[in-house]
Amino acid sequence: MATTIIEDEITALPPQHSDSIGSPHLDGAAPQHTSPSRRSVDSYRSFRGTRPPRFVNESERECAEILDFYGVPWEYEPVTFVLETDPDGRITEAFSPDFYLPEQNLFLEVTTMRQELVTRKNRKVRKLRQRYPDVNVKLFYRRDIEALGQKLHSRGATLRTSYAPVAAGIAG
Repeated sequence: MATTIIEDEITALPPQHSDSIGSPHLDGAAPQHTSPSRRSVDSYRSFRGTRPPRFVNESERECAEILDFYGVPWEYEPVTFVLETDPDGRITEAFSPDFYLPEQNLFLEVTTMRQELVTRKNRKVRKLRQRYPDVNVKLFYRRDIEALGQKLHSRGATLRTSYAPVAAGIAG
């Protein structure tokens, strides 16, 4: 069976299952976007995406700020992975990880501590790993982001030189 990755082609999803920026939410629950970030896209030095980020929650914004602070190039939801299709080939489930770190070839999905979201995101990450075994993806909890920022800050290192070994240790 061929696998499909959709890049900026979310129009293939039924409109009732897409949010205002085209991210798939096939569980029927459209996310509540925060007001546009307090920072303009131009103020993010390390942002490499083609569309301005519209963070769904404060944890995503904080993650972007930590990545930016340490000079890690990042993109926001640049790729959508098809996880399931129906017998007619229509997409029934898809997943857009929150961040892509091109220098580490790593996708990050950020989650809050709400159990229902953690369970759903863990399931999607598992499905992504099964269907796309060569894709590096890591589910980050808010505490992981905070710990990473504190660890790097205490070392006095830039993320550009120290993140790859840290990511390798937590990406598994």
